[in-house]
Amino acid sequence: MEESKVTFRPWNKNDFAQVYKILQESWDKAYSSFIPKEDLTFYLNQTYNANKLEELFNNTNAFCFVSEVGGKAVGWLKLSIDNEEIRFYLSSIYVLPEFQKLKIGKQLMDIAFATAKEKEFSEIWIGVMDNNVNALHWYEKTGFTFVEKLPFKMGDTEVQHLIGKKILL
Repeated sequence: MEESKVTFRPWNKNDFAQVYKILQESWDKAYSSFIPKEDLTFYLNQTYNANKLEELFNNTNAFCFVSEVGGKAVGWLKLSIDNEEIRFYLSSIYVLPEFQKLKIGKQLMDIAFATAKEKEFSEIWIGVMDNNVNALHWYEKTGFTFVEKLPFKMGDTEVQHLIGKKILL
């Protein structure tokens, strides 16, 4: 069935509205049990408004990809190089809730690993809120080891952010 075929590509400026929607729906499902909606909305609007997405698009140290089903963007991957820490980060990986059983996240993760290797990094770093138990388990199953804990603020809500890494073979 053609409409269920999943494709992956680098994002473009026409994806901004769909990326925002993916983040909004994914965050609501993943975080609303421990972060109030007004803090989610505030952080989303501060971090991923049109101007911020434009800045991200033009950042040569950021690499973003979308996954599509039937021409609709259903997943987003954001990767970045931190030149100060000399680390390659998987900054964001989100799939719309109704598409999460199609292994899109795993395929986006594979793109992350391949991109890190292409940029000549031997490890990839990630941050995940410790209350986001499903994601935390998924990252651990994918081979990430969590090595530090830092506070992270979304609006007025502060949560613990676990920082992990995976050695790329």
